[in-house]
Amino acid sequence: MPAPDIVLTEDEQRLFDAIRFDWDRPDHQAFARNGEAVAALMKSLLTRGGIPEIRWKYFTDPDYRTGRLKGSWRDLFHRNGNTDEEMVRHFSFLQHLRYLVCGPDLPAGALQSFRGEVARSGNVTSDDIVPLGKFARRETRERGLSPHEACEEYFKLALDCGIWVSYAFSIRNAVKTIR
Repeated sequence: MPAPDIVLTEDEQRLFDAIRFDWDRPDHQAFARNGEAVAALMKSLLTRGGIPEIRWKYFTDPDYRTGRLKGSWRDLFHRNGNTDEEMVRHFSFLQHLRYLVCGPDLPAGALQSFRGEVARSGNVTSDDIVPLGKFARRETRERGLSPHEACEEYFKLALDCGIWVSYAFSIRNAVKTIR
């Protein structure tokens, strides 16, 4: 089970603990209860501004998403006919909730190592992007991570570290090109 890396109120923590992020068999009633917990948690977080701004932008800003289809992750839910209320109850929203509350889905050592590299760089400039991309590639290989999945998680981690979005895309692309 993922662990939150943002501050949650007691009620939010209770809701978070009730949410199942993995579904291996269909159970409509359990899934409906899960969706209600997700909806209540999102409502609370949005009401009090508990989601870090950069994570919310990742979900709502089209400039923070790649792919053939244009628009933000939120826009894609809307394009499929979902309202915000339906969106947060949707199975596919769980991966986004995980990031909004828990951060990038990388091993703790990878998170710590990358954050350390960013801290050593100080104010990250264009000169730092190639070395940071190489570092993320090396970590992906050494930890046996799937480049297809790790590229997006390193992108999120770069954003969380305060790296400008276009530089974060460069790091993402560096990891994505691992063969």
